[in-house]
Amino acid sequence: MDEKDLATQPEEAGQDPRLPGPHEDPRRQERAEAQAKKGPLAPDAQGKRLGQGPPKAGGRLLSLKGDRAFQRLRKGRAGRGRFVSVKWLPAPEARVGIVVSKKVGKAVVRNKVKRRLREILRRLHLPKAHILLVASPEAREAGFAELFQDVVRALRKSGLIQ
Repeated sequence: MDEKDLATQPEEAGQDPRLPGPHEDPRRQERAEAQAKKGPLAPDAQGKRLGQGPPKAGGRLLSLKGDRAFQRLRKGRAGRGRFVSVKWLPAPEARVGIVVSKKVGKAVVRNKVKRRLREILRRLHLPKAHILLVASPEAREAGFAELFQDVVRALRKSGLIQ
């Protein structure tokens, strides 16, 4: 590159070197502002921004570890709902095991059911106990609300919650 190719005069302060004025869209700023009002962080019907509601109850769940913990739960108190069965034993800390067999469906479906069950248990204020949830094949068809009610029903039948 020769020196004669370099600009010797500094550019004007108000001009963007990448977009010369004649090629700039005058409505660009309006569209950018309109887009900002849409999307996942847009205000909802009450004027609150999504994701800024009250914190979820419970937080992270501790998992049951090892085959021995699952074997001990065979002797635990049991309750059954339409979509899940529950077994539990009193323990010094709350731990959860979730079993979703291949009868429920392929991996994507099983993981969806497990995520829903984990979230349901997070939202419930559970006493300190080791809890085992076993999903039935019908759980794949259940919506979140149905599954939530069924888990609560099974926990009540087992005597873990009132």
